[in-house]
Amino acid sequence: MSKNHKKQKPRRGAPGDAFGRAQSTPAGTAFGRTVAPGPSELSDEELARQARHEVKVVFGESALALQVDDLRRFDDYTAWLTARCDHPVTRAFVTTEMQQTLDSELRRAWEGGWQPADVHRMAVRRSTKTVAAFLLRLMHHQLRCYARDTVHPSWHAQLAELRDGSAPTTDPITGARADGMSWLTLVDTAARALYVLRILPPIESIGPRPGEWTRPVDEAESDVDERILNRVRMLLAKAESTPYEAEAETFTAGAESLIARHRISEAMLAASRTDQPKDGTAAIRIGVDNPYEQPKVLLLVKVAEANSCQVVWASAFGFATVVGFPSDLAGVELLYTSLLLQATNAMTAAGKRSVEGAHKRSRSFRSSFLGSFAQRIGERLQEAVDVEERAAAAEFAGSTPGARLPALIEREQDVADATTRLFPEVVHKRTRMSYDPEGWRHGRQAADQADMHARTEVGRR
Repeated sequence: MSKNHKKQKPRRGAPGDAFGRAQSTPAGTAFGRTVAPGPSELSDEELARQARHEVKVVFGESALALQVDDLRRFDDYTAWLTARCDHPVTRAFVTTEMQQTLDSELRRAWEGGWQPADVHRMAVRRSTKTVAAFLLRLMHHQLRCYARDTVHPSWHAQLAELRDGSAPTTDPITGARADGMSWLTLVDTAARALYVLRILPPIESIGPRPGEWTRPVDEAESDVDERILNRVRMLLAKAESTPYEAEAETFTAGAESLIARHRISEAMLAASRTDQPKDGTAAIRIGVDNPYEQPKVLLLVKVAEANSCQVVWASAFGFATVVGFPSDLAGVELLYTSLLLQATNAMTAAGKRSVEGAHKRSRSFRSSFLGSFAQRIGERLQEAVDVEERAAAAEFAGSTPGARLPALIEREQDVADATTRLFPEVVHKRTRMSYDPEGWRHGRQAADQADMHARTEVGRR
């Protein structure tokens, strides 16, 4: 052997035969051995079992590497897994273990209170759109394993709203390969998806998990009246599309009055029935994204308060939980979405109209604009609600002028009790926002012109 000759080191992650004979493994893995036992030591069945175990460990370690921000080791793990995909037998081990591990972690997320939209939102916040799309396909695949009548319709509705096109018909790995994704990209994406699932902490459960829901016997009484919601949607769509601010104001004001009247009618009907439990509260989650998430949350709070609902904001997860009665929750979500769109459009238009456009596109101006809009909208919503409540109180003989109906007070107490049960350790905080006088003035002006009319028609059948 010449003096300059160096012994060749085995290449990390180089694939061996079908069962991984004489293969090296990434440094630092849980099993820790550099070379697997040779063919004379183990049977094919034992080698297959060992290969599956190594794949499972390496896949789990890849997500852990991301969690501790060890990207070099993460790349080692994904390269090792990708190399095993070069052979059909070891490829089957890799795909099977990845699919089973992801399914198991997703079920853990369901047990921990997460729902499809929540998981997707966290994937977008903590990873990439590719990973979010992969998880969306994984959620579709897993929910198909349950009988449809055992999964709450809102879960399927969330997936339908998130997906682009028709629902996927294959598992995420098969679908990704059919879309032309390379094995290296697929393994990388799957490991990042596992990382997202593993960092999800337990949160408050706001509904039955897959497999636990049962369809109500009388759906007509249990579900929100879609006819009313459709009328609200049509009015709000008109408010969002009209270029005339006065017209938009009329539509939006009508929307709030409509939902308020419907809530009053529903509360009075429930109070008159003694054969059903009084507390029929529920909860939904609404995404609140940056930028300007604090004034957006303030807008949601104002809309919810006007409709006898309460809001708890989880800033770390990018959503707020709204607690209330089902019909009120549906109205809050529709109205909030519409008002946020109207506020954003008005804010953008204010910047374009002004000579000081650069200032009106600043962060402080926009934050103040949205905060002022939210405050003023809250005042207008409450005014509309007060009008409807006074009109309802006048219909009942012996009611004290200016007094609230007992049924409405009881309804709000039910919501407060439900919020306390769901969030026993909630912390109340004041929202802090930057203040720009011009932004505040323009936001209040836009709120005075915003359309709230869609809600007025809810109670008319």
